[in-house]
Amino acid sequence: MARKAKRRRHRHSGDQADAAEAAPRPSADSRRGARRGDLTILAAIVLCAFALRFVYVLQWRSSPIFEHPKIDELYHDQWAKAIAAGEIFVEGAYFRAPLYPAFLGAIYKVFGHGYLMPRVVQAALSALTCGLLFLIGRTLFGRAVGAVAGFAAASYWSLIFFDGELLIPPLIIFLDLLLLWLLIRAARTPGKLAYGLAGAVLGLSALARPNVLLFGPAIVIWLVVAYRRRVTRAFVYAGCVTAGCLLMVLPITVRNYVVGNDFVLIASQGGLNFYIGNNPHSDGRTAIAPGERLDFWGSYERAILRAEDALGRKLKPSEVSDYHYKLAWDFIRQQPGKALALTVLKLRLFWSRYEIANNKNLYFWTERFTPIVRFLPLGFGVIGPLGILGLVLCRRRGVELFPLWGFVLVYMLSVVLFFCTARYRMPVIPVLILLAVYAVFQGVSAVRQARWKSVAGGLVALAFATAFVNVTPHTAAGPNDFISHVMLGDLYDDHGRPELGVEHYRRALAIVPGDLAAAYGLGSALTKLNRLPEGIADFRRVLTGPRIPRSGETVEMLASVHSNFANALARTGDYAEAIEHYRAAIGLEPRGGQGSDQFNLGLVLDALGRHDEALDAFEQVIEANPDFPPAHFDAGLRTDPANPRLLYGLGHALLIRGQYNEALAPLGKCLRLDPGNVRARRHLKDALTRLGRHEEAAVLSRASGAAAE
Repeated sequence: MARKAKRRRHRHSGDQADAAEAAPRPSADSRRGARRGDLTILAAIVLCAFALRFVYVLQWRSSPIFEHPKIDELYHDQWAKAIAAGEIFVEGAYFRAPLYPAFLGAIYKVFGHGYLMPRVVQAALSALTCGLLFLIGRTLFGRAVGAVAGFAAASYWSLIFFDGELLIPPLIIFLDLLLLWLLIRAARTPGKLAYGLAGAVLGLSALARPNVLLFGPAIVIWLVVAYRRRVTRAFVYAGCVTAGCLLMVLPITVRNYVVGNDFVLIASQGGLNFYIGNNPHSDGRTAIAPGERLDFWGSYERAILRAEDALGRKLKPSEVSDYHYKLAWDFIRQQPGKALALTVLKLRLFWSRYEIANNKNLYFWTERFTPIVRFLPLGFGVIGPLGILGLVLCRRRGVELFPLWGFVLVYMLSVVLFFCTARYRMPVIPVLILLAVYAVFQGVSAVRQARWKSVAGGLVALAFATAFVNVTPHTAAGPNDFISHVMLGDLYDDHGRPELGVEHYRRALAIVPGDLAAAYGLGSALTKLNRLPEGIADFRRVLTGPRIPRSGETVEMLASVHSNFANALARTGDYAEAIEHYRAAIGLEPRGGQGSDQFNLGLVLDALGRHDEALDAFEQVIEANPDFPPAHFDAGLRTDPANPRLLYGLGHALLIRGQYNEALAPLGKCLRLDPGNVRARRHLKDALTRLGRHEEAAVLSRASGAAAE
């Protein structure tokens, strides 16, 4: 009995400690000093967070991708530039939520278009987020917990990484923490305005990433439970949250309907994303549809075409989304076992210690360009297990702490329904940091009070959580540098540093032998460096050796490899093999390079003395590509000014473009050099006739007839 009483006293004292931390009540004469202390800590956290992020951004400027955004960042950049210029970027219903491009566009409007200021503004916003976390922690758990959590968030490396990207996380993390702060404040000092304001922030956050709307019904349930003895008040407050949310969301819904004649609540990408994360080939983490490649607009347009081909009609964005939702649900119904296993895998991936890449591998880029990250070791391997323990400890104050644990669980569900990558789980990271710090303080308190049973239970729970987080479900969850090497190689090659690109293409090919994108880049870079034998050897190795085909490879990519291989061969004088690969490229992609493959084939045939075939090739390139630039023929004539085939091609190209007067000189010179060229004579006569010079055209006809006799 004595031991039970002792345990009750310990439990009671622990609860009192929680309550004391949750609602510290300084005396009247020390209240002002406490406020000053809180402001000092708040300022220190914000300044520390901004300083670390500012240093990171300055280091990140050394990366070639800093001023050359790719994929999602490029999409946001283009949309934001249009907004800043007052131009229309999305003509129909939104495919993606519009708030972040609007935020970025506002920065461009104020500071002008550039890539430094958006990152500096995001660093400042994220610094305020760390301060906001301190305020939440101080309110719920006391000053010490809030301060440690604030400084931990200030130095959490993956949060800092995303502050340097033109992506949604810095904005949405701030809005989501602001939502939680407003809910906590409203619960302590209830009022219609307080809950309405929280609802408005919920709606605003949904305009950045709509999956947060799933938290709305959870808030309503929480209010009903919290105010179960005053049900009317619960429904009034729930109505205020709903009204505030709709106040933000409905204008976008109306805009989508008016502009696109389509009912899309915020954005229409939900169906495609749901299918990406729920199909027989999904790995739970790759953000592209089966068989596609990392290409934002191309993938989306092909998704539309697939849906329209399947249904046999033009589709609105909402119908494209519905089609992909149906595909995903068909998979779930038809293969429930596989779908369940995939869901479990996504749950594991959500809690994996790895920061799973989406467009950009976090580890790859920070290791090479931002050395400050080496001194910021705090990551999910520590925060994840302690955060899980904090979630368990929340049961003691379940209703009060719902904004924390409820948000983590509901947001986790909203991600696991689709697919899991680092940037999609980022909104829960600050909350998990706070819960992790709370768990540590609770553990220290339990040790001090000799509550050994609680200590043992906590250690067991922490051990299981540590294993769950730090043992990855499969090796593919780890960092994969392949795409990053190709991307970096492309950046160096595009910006005049192909010698650096070669290194990265070769590293990519060491990871995925025979990959077409890497092979194309390597051959192109070596050709620019005039290292033709190396380039030819690499092209031949890819096209004839064993390959590991990668999802998303297309005939266009293979055609590009053949084309570049042919160019390298032609430059070394190996015309026979060059012809073989030009024809392979043309067979795969007849309009490849807007006709440049066909044009180059003509040059090679002409060099071999196969003049009629060369003329045929030039005819085909012009007829198949009316916009083919005459400058290509001009360039050839600069090195071979008396080549009648090139003169004919230039004249024909100008004629097709309606430049009849300009076509006369090359066609006339062609005829002087090659009087028997019937095609050149016919085109010259056509040009003269169109210019109204009928007598000259008639003379040309008579001369042609006499030559025939």
